Amino acid sequence: MTENDGSSIPNSIGEAADEWLNRLQGGADLSTDPRFKKWIDVDPRHGTAFEEAKKNWQLSYLLGDREIGRNRRLPFAPFWMRRNTHLAAAGLGVAVVVGVSVFSLMRVGGPLELTASAQAAVYETGIGEIRTVRLPDGSTVILDTASRIEIQFTSSARKIQIARGRVRFDVAPDGRRPFRVVAPIGELVTGGREFDVSVISTPALVTALKGIVELGAAFASHEPKQLPAGSSLAQGEASIRPAPKSEGLWVNAMLAADATPLEEAVASMNRYNVVQIRLSDPLLAHLRISGAFRFHDPKGFVEVVSKSLGLAAHQSGEIITLSEAH
Repeated sequence: MTENDGSSIPNSIGEAADEWLNRLQGGADLSTDPRFKKWIDVDPRHGTAFEEAKKNWQLSYLLGDREIGRNRRLPFAPFWMRRNTHLAAAGLGVAVVVGVSVFSLMRVGGPLELTASAQAAVYETGIGEIRTVRLPDGSTVILDTASRIEIQFTSSARKIQIARGRVRFDVAPDGRRPFRVVAPIGELVTGGREFDVSVISTPALVTALKGIVELGAAFASHEPKQLPAGSSLAQGEASIRPAPKSEGLWVNAMLAADATPLEEAVASMNRYNVVQIRLSDPLLAHLRISGAFRFHDPKGFVEVVSKSLGLAAHQSGEIITLSEAH
């Protein structure tokens, strides 16, 4: 069966059920999709297979506590789970997505209607991967490299737990449910429109991009309690600072350096690559560089830096060392 958009549903009933479930997990509204209704109605086995796939999905949150999840033994995972596993470029690591939502499909006078009583999921990116995820409420999150979040949506609240890394949030309005972002150090955000939250290092950093960001309890002892667009605040600091215009370019896999200390720029590049850059002398750390660099091109970064700062570069295996030229 081939769809109008050119994508196809497998002929195997089990794989077709998995494919429809993947689309549901990705935000598709199957209750209004005539192709899904036709597929369900054409053969009673289709509905049975889809219900079985949903059941497996609902149990998938156990993956993280099982050997298959801890050891990344994904070839032995169910088909639908393998389809939702994203591999970054060769050698850049593995990002595993495990989602669980409790859904029911009911027929009310004709078309299927979709209801959701609770939704939760874990999203994780590997080294070098930047991934965009659409959440069940219509909000969008962009996960930076080596990041992990857990979402829990209920009828009264939307909560995102950042375990590590950096995330861009574009929040869909919902007057009934606040949008809360929490980290191990506490609640960072209680509401906002578009903003970044970084827990890459200590302290955590919140940057408002559009609209006003309402700060959470982690900032309780500090003023202000709100961040206007174009400003940043680190947890533990008492005053906001203007956010550099280049701050948001990471979503495009770009490092924008503006008289940035070399040590800081190198650390940013290293987060995205298996090939690591090292400085032979601590004195080199304070040299400053400017320019735009692609995160996934460490060799290009080294070439430009070497020429502009008069440094020498030597690569041994997956290590590139920058040193003073002799």
